[in-house]
Amino acid sequence: MDMSAYIGSDGSHFWLGDRQLPQIDLCFLRSFGLGSCQQVTKRISMMEHMELSGTFLVNSTYAYRRATDKYSMTCALARASLLVPRTYVTQMAHWAYRACQGFKQTVYKSIVGSLGYDSMKFDSVDLAFNAYRSLEHLGQPLHIQEYLEKPNRDMRVFVLGERVLAAMCREAPPGEWKTNVAHGARVKSTRLSSEIREMAIKAAKALDLLYAGVDVLETCQGVVIVEVNASPSWQGLRRATGVDVADKLVEFAKECLKK
Repeated sequence: MDMSAYIGSDGSHFWLGDRQLPQIDLCFLRSFGLGSCQQVTKRISMMEHMELSGTFLVNSTYAYRRATDKYSMTCALARASLLVPRTYVTQMAHWAYRACQGFKQTVYKSIVGSLGYDSMKFDSVDLAFNAYRSLEHLGQPLHIQEYLEKPNRDMRVFVLGERVLAAMCREAPPGEWKTNVAHGARVKSTRLSSEIREMAIKAAKALDLLYAGVDVLETCQGVVIVEVNASPSWQGLRRATGVDVADKLVEFAKECLKK
């Protein structure tokens, strides 16, 4: 947020605070940060500017932006013929109310958000409508998915390049539905079928991500890709599997630089 840039016919320069930066070879993009639309747009453009100036970003600005936008992410996954939850996107509460009548349960997720803090599950379309109307008044778009029944758990698959680095099962606390580690989910290492491995790698490729955390559900409808995280946390994964994700990620990025 405290980065600045210069653009001219004589080249480009970047500053961190008051300190001018030398040529940056490698940058790990983890967040655009909070702010107004104008502020976030400036940060996105600056990351793209750095890429155009020769910095190798992991993940790339475009891939990261598309993955952090749940609307865009779901479109890309569906286009890659991967099974995703049925999803409606609108800005009208009444339209959302009518569209979701066929869902037994619904989940609201903000289009940009992480760790499950802004997700809400509704067992009643009438209760959901009250929330949707409040969100509409606040100017928030409505990103709504069909809630898929699961055995109180899901899988986080960490994809690095062309392979699965590690995977864990995340079990929600008793009485809860969210399987995020940030919400107290229990984690343990898990073995993946070849089908799930291939789907996770395909999901990361569909979004042009060099690494990703792919969230997978085994449902009665089949294996569903719920979300793809372009800057996944790995504390839970390391605790479950013993894999030093940060070290593997740095080594992978260094190898990419050599190519």
